Amino acid sequence: MPYRTFNSWLFDGSRNSPIPRASGKIDILKYNSPITHTFVLQMFLRNGPLNNYLDTYFNNIGLRYLEKEDFFKFIKKCVIDFRVRRNDVVFYPRKARNKLYDELREKLPYLKNNDLELLADMIEKSDEKESVYQTLGLEVPKKKKIKTGKKIVKGKVSLQKLMNEHFSTIKL
Repeated sequence: MPYRTFNSWLFDGSRNSPIPRASGKIDILKYNSPITHTFVLQMFLRNGPLNNYLDTYFNNIGLRYLEKEDFFKFIKKCVIDFRVRRNDVVFYPRKARNKLYDELREKLPYLKNNDLELLADMIEKSDEKESVYQTLGLEVPKKKKIKTGKKIVKGKVSLQKLMNEHFSTIKL
């Protein structure tokens, strides 16, 4: 949700619109916000003129010393001045990493992230999955077995037999 509010604020076209502050859990100006300086700079990698301007005058490191509010206002001014549209922005989907991906990253550092994800997916779908896991020294994910209870035999049971099985009875 903070990404959506940030993008809608960034591309609304007005220089004077205030930075949205969430009344709930996540505020994009807080220190623990997922929208960081690095995330914002990565958004504009495909836009050549803006990326060149940021590299030339700020070297992308100088922008990290600005306060978040000033930085966001500066980026919004750049978006308006360089006429960056919403569909010009690079989208990086977030994916959860697993043990196999991390192990492949260590063993094969020369492969790109997308190639490693593809390789991990192929290993997960292959028949030799267990042998690859053993080769890499990983535990093979085991399926949980569901234990079933006693099988119930349907049929007529007399009341006397039911009482004797489940209760202790005393004759008086």
